[in-house]
Amino acid sequence: MSFITVCIIHQSSENLKETLGSLKGNENFIKDIIYTGKVQNKYERDIRFLELNTENRACLRNICIREAKGEYILWLSDTSYIEETTLEEYDQILREFKDVDIIYPNEIIIDLYGEEKIKNYKDWYQNESELIQGLTLEEFIPQWGVLTKKEIFDRIGLFDEDFEDYEFYRFLAFNLKKIKLKHSDESFTTNRITESFIDTSFRSKTLRDFVGIYDWKKEIFPLLNWEKNEKLALGTAYTTIGEKLERYYDLLNASDYYKRSILSFHNQYSLKKLIDVYISMGEFDKALYFTKKQGLKDEEIKKYTAFINDLKKLVQELENFVKKGKIKDLLSSINDIVSVYEGAPIYNILGVVHFILEDYENSFRFLTKAVTMNPEKEEYVENLFEVGKIINKESKIQSLLNRLKS
Repeated sequence: MSFITVCIIHQSSENLKETLGSLKGNENFIKDIIYTGKVQNKYERDIRFLELNTENRACLRNICIREAKGEYILWLSDTSYIEETTLEEYDQILREFKDVDIIYPNEIIIDLYGEEKIKNYKDWYQNESELIQGLTLEEFIPQWGVLTKKEIFDRIGLFDEDFEDYEFYRFLAFNLKKIKLKHSDESFTTNRITESFIDTSFRSKTLRDFVGIYDWKKEIFPLLNWEKNEKLALGTAYTTIGEKLERYYDLLNASDYYKRSILSFHNQYSLKKLIDVYISMGEFDKALYFTKKQGLKDEEIKKYTAFINDLKKLVQELENFVKKGKIKDLLSSINDIVSVYEGAPIYNILGVVHFILEDYENSFRFLTKAVTMNPEKEEYVENLFEVGKIINKESKIQSLLNRLKS
């Protein structure tokens, strides 16, 4: 009985043959196959090539939903593939668990260097609300090899097209209390990583929106002792969110949460996190201010002050290298530099260097990271817009700024 539409999102078409090959053992369950990319060589079975030009994955998913003929949609990219028994295992789950909306497998990730990493996921069936406490859903559920009931998009809505390559997790984040998830513990999807650059601002914005729609005491941080010491619990919650945002390089908003934590319950841990974030942002004067004004021990103040002053000198020296045209010297020493300091000023300098070398795509990536880390630094923003004009990505830059500042 065929009841599944396979939707393959185009990312890197040279791997499409492998993706389609993985469907051979699953044919009995497949009603139709959609590929959002361009027509490739002929294959053994019919495939609908949509030949869509956009790279916005949310848009591609939504078009697939409208085009799908099956009762369920299996989501793959052309960099991923399933096992020959996957859909049989999914079918068994659907027969046993009639209320399931989404089935997800384990994952084998192949990185850019060909190294494999296996991720075994937990079953969240009837405990979906516990995922709210995790805050970062991409750590708990894969996005490829996932089977979704088509009906849920009529019931809940489509993917948010403003969130391009984080669309799946944003959809989950806002609907965890409306859907049933089930893990297929014997299934594995293999996903090849073909792109090293990720715009983490989509993740940061989703997290900041996410914490605004759920109850902190009952749903996000129920394990904190709110009744015994609400100020301490609130300070801990703020710091936890700040740390998650820091992992997404959204240092401006992370600093805001660390400051809220300190105001709620003054503590050395959050204070040091705030100082470290300002250092990473390249806001050395702000880092020095909080180092000296918030009650650190004299020895800690001395260490921070010396470290910050050394970093200021390092950044100045690197900027002078660029002004003097010593590009090769700078690039030859960059690995040693980032082992000491990997802050926004370094990414800005690298962006400028690649701009000079007319490597505009890598310039854009480095400068995007610098702006993500510190969108209030006018120099970084101006540099990013300069390269954005050349490669026609000014609208992407404005969207990035809107996500980080809203």
